[in-house]
Amino acid sequence: MGIRSRMTEDAMKLDEATIMALNERDARADRLVEKWSRVPEIGSGLKAMNDRKARNLAVMLENQARHFTKLSETQYSSSFAATPENMIRLVRLAYPNSIRDKIFTDFAMETAKDSIKYIKPIYTNNGNINRSDLFGGAGTGFSGDVTYESTQSRFPTEMANGVITGGGPYTVTFSAGEFSLGYIPGYGIIYGTSGDPMAIEGKSGAWTIAPSAGTGATITFNGTNVYTFTLGAGSTDVPANAIGRYNSEPDLTGTYLGEVELQMTDYQFKVRPLTLGVSWTTLSELVLDSTVGVSTEEVLMDSAGQEIKKALDFHAIKIAMAAAKTNGMATVNFDAEAGAGTDDSYIHTAQTISQAIERVGDNMYNKLNRGGVSRIVGGPAAVTYLRLNAGFDTTGAQPRIGGYQVGELYNVPVFKVPNTIIDDDTLLCVWKNENNEADVSVAFGTLVPFFSTGALQRKHFYKEAGLASFGDHVVLNNSYFGMIKVNNIRGL
Repeated sequence: MGIRSRMTEDAMKLDEATIMALNERDARADRLVEKWSRVPEIGSGLKAMNDRKARNLAVMLENQARHFTKLSETQYSSSFAATPENMIRLVRLAYPNSIRDKIFTDFAMETAKDSIKYIKPIYTNNGNINRSDLFGGAGTGFSGDVTYESTQSRFPTEMANGVITGGGPYTVTFSAGEFSLGYIPGYGIIYGTSGDPMAIEGKSGAWTIAPSAGTGATITFNGTNVYTFTLGAGSTDVPANAIGRYNSEPDLTGTYLGEVELQMTDYQFKVRPLTLGVSWTTLSELVLDSTVGVSTEEVLMDSAGQEIKKALDFHAIKIAMAAAKTNGMATVNFDAEAGAGTDDSYIHTAQTISQAIERVGDNMYNKLNRGGVSRIVGGPAAVTYLRLNAGFDTTGAQPRIGGYQVGELYNVPVFKVPNTIIDDDTLLCVWKNENNEADVSVAFGTLVPFFSTGALQRKHFYKEAGLASFGDHVVLNNSYFGMIKVNNIRGL
């Protein structure tokens, strides 16, 4: 294991109770994977999936089965496909083919009170770093429930003599010698020729002037290291000496390195439904059953599974687009016709789209000190334009149904959605930390994958049913989004 991996492990280490809870959850999920992998048809290919997806699917299958044990046979027997076996098949069909978990994190909830734990970095002692407790904040401060590093000074109390020049007004300067290390305003003292203090400075910078300086005496500060002392009427003493503070150990305040607190935050999912209506005619049942020789149940189940998949994916991308448009990150503009007039310029220009993608990643990095582009979701024209780039290949391509993966661009998965979800010429760039499922832009929690109302027969000889998925989502970090607008795409 490399030093970077070890450093990452130490920095992101969870407390023992959290690690134990996560390990116990994984152990329970692994037992469910073993159980469902033995079920004919449903369990096919379950163990071939990666561990996290297999565990999520197994928990969802178990939740769906648990839901059906609470229903009587009459509650689901009237539905075309609401039998336990077919609803389980619907879960098996829809979840693995969804792109939602490939772009964000899908969390299979075991109970309605499940939560996801994630780390919020809070930067301190550096005005150039975002210091808000909210991801993507403007540095406006901290909420009451966040512990943070106090910015109150903790400098060593080291004093040195200043230089007094002039004679009405007097100039007190703290710049030479030790003050080259850094003068610290506050607690300065000006002595008169008598040896008594004529003025004492408080921590806030306010001066208390002795009567010996005369009535109406004033002291002004230039903001760096020079004070102007003007005596008042009837003064009985004159400035002769001054002392002030300096900092001989500037590194102790984190002036150059800054500080970061990695705080564990717990978000509890609040279950709510995502609904979809399905309807079909009696004629379609008759045609499929008697003419084509195809089971109505199987065809409608497959169609319903595809519709649910599309609904879940489009819902997720809409949430991401809403967050991207309001996170304050500037849209990167790319001109597809930048080299117009030169032979083959359109194809050559397409090779530089990677610079725009890296620019989006740099914007995330500059704001959060981490992040980049690990997923790209785009409108049809923009994603088709990416195919001109030499780094594009069809690795991971899916059937063209709903939101689907078209391939990869320099090992970054690329997904296409209709222009009703993302504009034709727009690319949504997303960061997802492969080593930490909680370090993502959006997390989705699913309790009951599908709930059916059962089929309702209408007088016009068609049936309809309602399907719902019960879960929740939370935007963990809206700064993990960035957009690219590809201008002048040919054919648009």
